[in-house]
Amino acid sequence: MATAVIMPRQGQSVETCIITKWFRQKGDRVSAGDLLFSYETDKAAFDVEAPCDGLILDIFQAEGSEVPVLSNVAVIGSEGESAAAFSPGAKASATVKEGNNIRGHVSAAATVKEDSNSPDPAGSTITHNIILDPDTAAEAPGSRLRISPRARLLAEEKGIDISVVSGTGPNGRIIVSDIQNAGNQLQPKSPIAADAGEYRDVQLSNVRKLIAKAMHASLQNSAQLTHHMSADARKILEARNTIKKGLASGSEKQDVTLNDILCWCVLRALAKFPELNSHFTGDSIRTFGRVHLGLAVDTARGLMVPALKNADGFHIRQLAKELKAN
Repeated sequence: MATAVIMPRQGQSVETCIITKWFRQKGDRVSAGDLLFSYETDKAAFDVEAPCDGLILDIFQAEGSEVPVLSNVAVIGSEGESAAAFSPGAKASATVKEGNNIRGHVSAAATVKEDSNSPDPAGSTITHNIILDPDTAAEAPGSRLRISPRARLLAEEKGIDISVVSGTGPNGRIIVSDIQNAGNQLQPKSPIAADAGEYRDVQLSNVRKLIAKAMHASLQNSAQLTHHMSADARKILEARNTIKKGLASGSEKQDVTLNDILCWCVLRALAKFPELNSHFTGDSIRTFGRVHLGLAVDTARGLMVPALKNADGFHIRQLAKELKAN
């Protein structure tokens, strides 16, 4: 008898989990207690073991997938058994004959609830619907829309009409990620992303997302503290004096100021630590391959910040020339 492997629920507030690694593949034979896969929530990471002996008939979710809790991620059974009835979106149903002999397979991990609207006449065959989880079961046609409390609250905050949102949770339930995706589609594209040039996006884990959210809230609600530190700038001053002497003697053609030298140091630091040249996009870190250097300038019209594109490719004298031209 085939057994579904479900995504566990870790607390009432957790709606989805991310599969981080599969340790077994489709077709592998496993024993009860063997490590199947690892997953993480927005708070911690966990491992899932095989619930029984058998063959992994199918795996429905790949590494990196965000999976609603209590949904099937794989199925274990005997060779030759079909896994189609356990695939996401498949309706679980079984035909029951007189004497409660069930034709079909139901996961041992599922809570079974039979629903029949008519009595069982002697000698007849009745079809029963099997609901795997009453909290996430689909509603009958014409009934209320299935949506989690957190998703409903987020939809109200963003002003999103939930009637036009497609749910990806178990049995079509609308979860928080569905509302977030709907909100992203309604928002205009960021001008930064449109003119970003070469970059790479690194997806954040749920834990990193939670940390980012907490840090952003701290920035808004807590008093900020600034640390100051000093550095030995004697070599910079010596380089500046050498350039000034060269200008006086005619051996130097381009003046390089202390401000130019500091900008050049910033470019070298960003080349060494590219994570500083990044943007937080909500669910990923976008790290740029080039540096567009912005320099604040006090003008008659007020503070202006002209940007010098691809400044990381300039030599210090060329940088000084371009900064003066801008």
